Amino acid sequence: MINLDLFDNNFVFLLLGGIVAILGLSLAIYGISTWFKRRGKVTERLDRFVAPETISSSDVTGRPIVPPEIEGSLFSRTIASWFRKFLQLIGRLTPKSMVLNLEHKLTVAGRPANLTAGSFFAIRLLVLLGGVFLAYQLNRDVDAIDLTSLLLGLLSILSGWMLPVAWLNARMRARQDEILRGLPDALDMLSVCASAGLGFDQSLQKISEYWDTELGHELKRVIEEMEMGVSRADALKNLSSRLDVDDLSRFVAILVQAERIGMSYADVLHSQALQMRVLRQLRTREIANKLPAKMILPLVLFIFPAMIAVILGPSIPVLMNIF
Repeated sequence: MINLDLFDNNFVFLLLGGIVAILGLSLAIYGISTWFKRRGKVTERLDRFVAPETISSSDVTGRPIVPPEIEGSLFSRTIASWFRKFLQLIGRLTPKSMVLNLEHKLTVAGRPANLTAGSFFAIRLLVLLGGVFLAYQLNRDVDAIDLTSLLLGLLSILSGWMLPVAWLNARMRARQDEILRGLPDALDMLSVCASAGLGFDQSLQKISEYWDTELGHELKRVIEEMEMGVSRADALKNLSSRLDVDDLSRFVAILVQAERIGMSYADVLHSQALQMRVLRQLRTREIANKLPAKMILPLVLFIFPAMIAVILGPSIPVLMNIF
């Protein structure tokens, strides 16, 4: 007779032993492979950052070319990219007489959204088509000529054509005002750096490094142009033409003239910083003097009717009873 209980116990022990052996072998293989991988990563980092990079003359193929990783979201790589290509296609219809003017305005505005003249003209056409569609919707169901709907339709078309230009002009004025407000402080910093013994180029570089403003970015671009071989006078003239600010243009003209006749930069910067501070004070007083005239319209529309209602309100019932 075969003892089934003994057979069952031996089978269970054999099964457990096999499972333990398989687990141990798996852990051993995983540990050895992980150790080799880690050793390979450490060796690679040591070869990359510590060991000198040597290229054998017999190595013809060189290092393998690693394809660049995909950057950006799915929306930016699909819909946004298709929309930009569509704008470029429509932008080819831009009249040549408008290209230079639009390029100059976009440069003064700081290239919002990296727009070009063609892209801006394409957006303007699309907004105009939106205004035409709105005018059509307003006048579609009108049987007779409705003056109100007709005027609203014309207004929507004009708004669609003029709104992009108004937005671009607003961006230009905002950027020019910001640069104009920061110009006296920048000249003060240039004057201090020049008085401390730094040259004009080093002073510009110091300001561009520590100022995260529109003027600081433009001064950094001036430094980059001079590093590329452009002369100081040409780089400053390019700055003046990019920003189109009157005070900055006068300052650049004075600097170029001082460089030609050999004047000291420190004296020129000190006098210009003093003059810019005086001009900023005068400009502030001019804005303050314009405020009373600008307050007349809000007073007439909002304050005076309320005052008349408060003053004459109690007497209205008495007047009604009399008459």
